[in-house]
Amino acid sequence: MPEQFGNLREIATLLLDTEREKEARDRFIRFLDGYGGADQFAAVVDSIAIRLGLYPYVDQEPQGLSEAEALLIAYHTPVALHDRGFVFHSEQQKVYERLMDGESIVLSAPTSFGKSAVIDALVLSERWSNIVLIVPTIALIDETRRRLVQLKSDYTIVSHPQQQRGARNVFVLTQERFLELDPAPATDFFVIDEFYKLGSGETDHIRRSTLNIAWRQLKNTGAQYYLIGPSIDAVQDGVVAELNRALTVSDYNTVVVDVEDRSDVEDVMGDIRAFLDGEADGATLVFVSSPSRAGQLANEIPAQNVDAFVEEVAAWIGENYDPDWHVATALSHGVGTHTGPMPRSIQRAMIRLFAQRRIDRLVCTTTLIEGVNTVARNVILYDKKINRRPIDFFTFSNIRGRAGRMFKHFVGRVISYGPPPDRQEALVDVPIESQSSAASLATLVQLRPEELSSDSVERLAPVLEQRELSLDTIRRNRGLDPERQIAAAIRMRQASDAEFANWSWNGIPTNDQLRSVIELGYNELLQGTERSGVNPGSIMARLSNVRSSGGSIREMVERQLPYRYPTQTRSDVVDDVLAFQRNWMGFKIPFMLRALSAIQSEVAADRSAQQRGNYEFVLREIESLYLPSFMVELEDYGLPMPIALKLSGMGLRGATIEEVVTQLGRMAADQGILRRLTRVERWFLSDVASGLVAEMQVRASARDADGQGSGE
Repeated sequence: MPEQFGNLREIATLLLDTEREKEARDRFIRFLDGYGGADQFAAVVDSIAIRLGLYPYVDQEPQGLSEAEALLIAYHTPVALHDRGFVFHSEQQKVYERLMDGESIVLSAPTSFGKSAVIDALVLSERWSNIVLIVPTIALIDETRRRLVQLKSDYTIVSHPQQQRGARNVFVLTQERFLELDPAPATDFFVIDEFYKLGSGETDHIRRSTLNIAWRQLKNTGAQYYLIGPSIDAVQDGVVAELNRALTVSDYNTVVVDVEDRSDVEDVMGDIRAFLDGEADGATLVFVSSPSRAGQLANEIPAQNVDAFVEEVAAWIGENYDPDWHVATALSHGVGTHTGPMPRSIQRAMIRLFAQRRIDRLVCTTTLIEGVNTVARNVILYDKKINRRPIDFFTFSNIRGRAGRMFKHFVGRVISYGPPPDRQEALVDVPIESQSSAASLATLVQLRPEELSSDSVERLAPVLEQRELSLDTIRRNRGLDPERQIAAAIRMRQASDAEFANWSWNGIPTNDQLRSVIELGYNELLQGTERSGVNPGSIMARLSNVRSSGGSIREMVERQLPYRYPTQTRSDVVDDVLAFQRNWMGFKIPFMLRALSAIQSEVAADRSAQQRGNYEFVLREIESLYLPSFMVELEDYGLPMPIALKLSGMGLRGATIEEVVTQLGRMAADQGILRRLTRVERWFLSDVASGLVAEMQVRASARDADGQGSGE
């Protein structure tokens, strides 16, 4: 007790010097980490928390506060969040007030700042008719949608381009899905999460281009905006002055993080095991450079005790995907994994098990730092490089931000087996605004001629002056390099009538017709690493494998095994099969086919005797993995494909996702259906149904309200 009082007195002394407030805040958060809530110190602790602006950490019982302190707490409690007992810290309140006053803000703040809580309060204020939230991943669409549905606002939460809209909407979409909206919504307010990906933060140049295009389209509406991300120091020179004026950089933290450099440790694996089994004192994330590394490491750090339900989940994954898959084998020993190739439903399952403390170690790649919330005391940085490049300070800062969590772990701990990178100034470029060298031609071509700089005009000259392909078609194929599109158009124009006929199909193509289009897209629209070690022949073979397997991953793996590389394990083949579905069938092939369809239509019009092609039917089939389309959509919501297939056999179907979700809700409450599912399958189903059914109830309430208001 005397020691605690001494610590409080030292913190109070630091507060006498305004330049040492951050030091005082860090000391106070460390104090809270070991504070047992002793009554004799409660008033002092609350007073210091208030002085530091840490209002969420104040005892909310009003009888324990002075009148002035109670007023401060009330002031930092947004009306919209009052019933939820949510209180802003001082910096959150400032950001919220500025946004409510109509100001646009570009906010750079630590992960623990609580940037998303501000969004919740803004949504609940119901000030805007149409809000657009651009998030970096589909996994984050689902997480954000679930969070917003729980707010029970009057908005319809739209998370898919084909979804029905309401009178008032919150669109939660990736940039690609936003650009598919037709018509585009009349936007009043928009948010871009992880906004640094507008510049060098996004390694995929197509995604960077489409994010820039989405930003420009949203900005041109004149809507108010809130751009959020971590660890940004400034906006790059040359970007519009408006963004520089809107930038707010905050180092306000609600947790503190200790970083330990263990780069001189010789036996790294032994050290990790010793840390996890003895020192960790809480949940631990282990970051590695690649999915294959994750699988290897996860199976080398088994937990000492394994939860019985975790063993059931592991067995279910092994049975429905593959018993040798590293995800199943590692989980059977109490270790979770989270990597890009994994189905989104299994990724979510790992996060749920981790959040529920059924597993206390999760091996992951950097896909986890893109906004998905986790609660971890510790972070281990195992590899020194990502994508064969040393980890830079920006990435290191983002990973470090995953240690500690408000109200859960006041002090986070980072163990790094490579020297932490030196502090570097993090500048964000918005290439479509600066028209810097980072601006791709696919980005610049979306601008009007009068908006282009002289350098951009020079760079675009070959595109603007050519006559092989119209600018309308080039712009319609958003994010795709114009020069490659032009090359594809030239190839089509030079083709013989017989060859061009192979690209002039509608509906269901012959095998030769589909192969011909795949070859054209592969050769003209993709280059370098985008081809990912496949060729048109192997793409066709893999598509055939998926089509004939009826959704069975185990069957696909068996058929793929004879063609594996000598160094590949069976588990690697599982990853390979899943990665093909995610990357090629979910994105690359449809992206190629849509672009080629638009180009072919224009060229066919010039070759007047030729039929215009339309590849929409087959690309929709490929996107849906040759299954009913709702199964892929339910996978995005967290329902594994094997369960969707099982429920389909029990009658799950519908013409729209709304119909499917309604029926899914009924099935989730049907005891006859539930008795035919395993405990693990019921666990998955209840999670998905709870989120989706709540959303449907909100939509139904909104429709009823609209009907009453219109006199129906």
